[in-house]
Amino acid sequence: MSSRFGIAAVAAALAVGGATVAIVMRQPVPAMAQQPPAGKPDVKAAAQGDAPIAAPPIAMFGGNFTRNMGHFTATNIPAEPKPDGDNMLFKAELGSRAYGGPTISAGKVLVGTNNDKPRNPRDVFKNMDGEEEPVDRGVLMCFDAKTGKFEWQAVHKKLESGQVNDWPREGVCSTPTVEGDRVYYISNRCTVVCANLHGRTKEPKGKPLAYTDEKTKKLVTFDSPTDADILWEYDMMKELAVFPHNMSAGCPLIVGDVLYTVTANGVDEGHINIPSPDAPSFIALNKNTGKLIWKSSLPGKNIMHGQWSNPLLAKFGGKPQIVIPGGDGIIYSFEPDTGELIWKFDANPKDTKYELGGAGTRSDFIGTPVLYDDKLYIGTGQDPEHFSGIAHFYCIDPSTKKGDISPEIGPWGEKGKPNPNSAVVWQYGGTDERKLVPRDFKFGRTMSTCTIVDDIVYIAELQGYLHCFDAKTGKKFWQYDVKSSIWGSTYYADGKVYLATEGGDLFVFKHDKAPKVIDELDNPDAKTNKEFSTAVKAKRKQVEELYLLHKIEFDAPIRSTPIVADGVLYIMTEKSLFAFVNKK
Repeated sequence: MSSRFGIAAVAAALAVGGATVAIVMRQPVPAMAQQPPAGKPDVKAAAQGDAPIAAPPIAMFGGNFTRNMGHFTATNIPAEPKPDGDNMLFKAELGSRAYGGPTISAGKVLVGTNNDKPRNPRDVFKNMDGEEEPVDRGVLMCFDAKTGKFEWQAVHKKLESGQVNDWPREGVCSTPTVEGDRVYYISNRCTVVCANLHGRTKEPKGKPLAYTDEKTKKLVTFDSPTDADILWEYDMMKELAVFPHNMSAGCPLIVGDVLYTVTANGVDEGHINIPSPDAPSFIALNKNTGKLIWKSSLPGKNIMHGQWSNPLLAKFGGKPQIVIPGGDGIIYSFEPDTGELIWKFDANPKDTKYELGGAGTRSDFIGTPVLYDDKLYIGTGQDPEHFSGIAHFYCIDPSTKKGDISPEIGPWGEKGKPNPNSAVVWQYGGTDERKLVPRDFKFGRTMSTCTIVDDIVYIAELQGYLHCFDAKTGKKFWQYDVKSSIWGSTYYADGKVYLATEGGDLFVFKHDKAPKVIDELDNPDAKTNKEFSTAVKAKRKQVEELYLLHKIEFDAPIRSTPIVADGVLYIMTEKSLFAFVNKK
């Protein structure tokens, strides 16, 4: 059975915008300031490794084509951002649930939310008691990045099919991508939308959103001064027979003139039948017109739940590729122009089994792959309503690979054989047979995208653990239990690693280029539970003394990722957008 928590799983992985960068795919790519050099790279130029290529002004999930979670040149970023503190720039009210974004570009902040705090009297109704209530809508809001002033919103009607495709009160869960004066996102109606960044505040370039009223059968047009200006909209349900499971989400990838995205195609309410197995899970559209360029129906009948990750641009073996994790637990690499499959990587052992809840051993993806030093980093996970369970975190190198590059080969459900064509560099996860440990697996399901800086990997898991690894070898340095679920991702800026929790706490850790080895669960000398617990507490305190800088409480759950742009730290709770800046 699904819930809003399953829906937000999608958005939690998408909950960060970013800054534009110069792309050098053979080296770790730093995020740069919001205003980059001008450039017009196509998909091949953007993935070049011979020389820096200036990217167009794109703000996207992960900050740039590498999807690495951080701003690696930012300085003077607040280490202790307290609500109502001296370094708070503003607080802007959202709906009651906000998962998509924030994305910052050209002085604008864009976030996905619901309509529980209506900005337009049109979007309310009177209930049977004569009291005003908000109409359930999906909303993309735009604010001024310096003042938090509300500027405009795209208000989307809910799907008539109901919660199976569009869960009540979830709003827009997509994290928008911005290029120039265009905003690209996925609406709650499973449409890919291209909107004017300036809304209708300047001379409109497109059309307002319009829907047919179910009662009057008349067309209702959303054309007030604070409504969105829509340049084009592509309906994936109508055009491609896509069946989104509970909610549509995704952060479109823009490369040259092409937009790449997942479609959210998935199972029905019973979680067994796939109503539209031949519908595409991955598509490419012309970013200027919304015209379909190519589509792929992988994974087809093998979808476990939905399609909840994001595309990545990479270059392996001299060949530009679009890498997209699928809803069957397999990562696929496509030829950017045609959608032809290049390679695939199954991130689950062959003898694993998918089951609803924590008992299952096979997972798909919520997080997005990160490109660093010509390698991909990603962890497996599921809808958080399925709870935590055994999972895996991988570093893979597909540089010279084609075809099946999975760790194992063989049919699902049987013991696999080692794959001589495997692209695995290192892997962390699987069962944990150490005595006295609180769970029987090493790495739990994750909704997060990792951060990699100075060859150090930070990755969080749903159950509340933050892990620190060596990016080259997979050596584990330390882990820390934040005692609350984690839906968003780690984010690096100014020597610090930020991590927010469902409990509404923001943790700020010190980044160390040479971390100490402090595995709080590695206590081989412990003979009893009491001895083990004492050792865990001692190591936890050691991690806190070395790396934990601050823990700040907010007034609502945080199911998104903190992000930095133009020297400002943005933190989005379920109901508010905060901005913090150090005084100069």
